[in-house]
Amino acid sequence: MPPAGFAFFQGLEEKAEEGLHLVAFAEGALPALKDAARLEARSLVLLSPLLEGSPLLRAKAEALRFALEVGGLEGFARVGRAFFFGPDTVGEEALWEAWREGLSEEGVRGFLDHLAGLGDERRWLRGFEGRVLVLAGAWDAFLLPPLSARVVDFAKGEAVRLLLEGGFLAPWEAPEEALALMEEFLSGEGFRALPGGLAL
Repeated sequence: MPPAGFAFFQGLEEKAEEGLHLVAFAEGALPALKDAARLEARSLVLLSPLLEGSPLLRAKAEALRFALEVGGLEGFARVGRAFFFGPDTVGEEALWEAWREGLSEEGVRGFLDHLAGLGDERRWLRGFEGRVLVLAGAWDAFLLPPLSARVVDFAKGEAVRLLLEGGFLAPWEAPEEALALMEEFLSGEGFRALPGGLAL
């Protein structure tokens, strides 16, 4: 449910090393992970990946579902403003309106169903040996910083997590920074493994 889809990522393929590179957002992280090993992807970029459920996550999903049932998409969008955006952009009407306009009831219900039924899907990372980049928001209400760190902990290959200023939609709140980090990662220039599983 990003405001402008992946439109601002166009051109990334020109910067990437040869091979298949997958980029996935939120609930799309799980199908991307399932396909990555089978397709022998070279790398995987996960933006705000939702891969691990919890009672807190389900409670947030239920609050948003209640807002949807009571107020429709407008109710969901008004309550969702506090869940999806970081403190620096929560009041930016243009970004919020772009996100709100892109909402559909089918998409919202699918997102909430995903949150409600999510187990621990990080295990799929064990089957992928390529490089992994996790970009997440420092103020993400769904993927709290300790949870985004846990995603990287499960990676079998080289992996790094970077936090952006923003919430769940951090890549769209800070698109220039997100794009620069992704370009460096996909080109192989901004990702150097260090002993002990750390990375630059």
